[in-house]
Amino acid sequence: METHINVTVYMADQKQDVRIPRKIEIKQLIKELDNIFAYPKDRLKYQLKVINKGLLLDEGDVLADFPITTGDQLKIEEGNV
Repeated sequence: METHINVTVYMADQKQDVRIPRKIEIKQLIKELDNIFAYPKDRLKYQLKVINKGLLLDEGDVLADFPITTGDQLKIEEGNV
């Protein structure tokens, strides 16, 4: 099994191809993505949406527990989630 996957992340008006570990909690992954994209503020409530699979992952979920694979498209959903 792969330890890392290559995904496309959509954030604000940016799109970035990144390589991420599979065994990472969503909360930590989003913090790392915020650093990569230089996101200017702290997030209060959020989920990670897998655009091409219709999945929503919460802060406490671990990426490896879901069928996320190389080529997937991710977007951070913020607000009333």
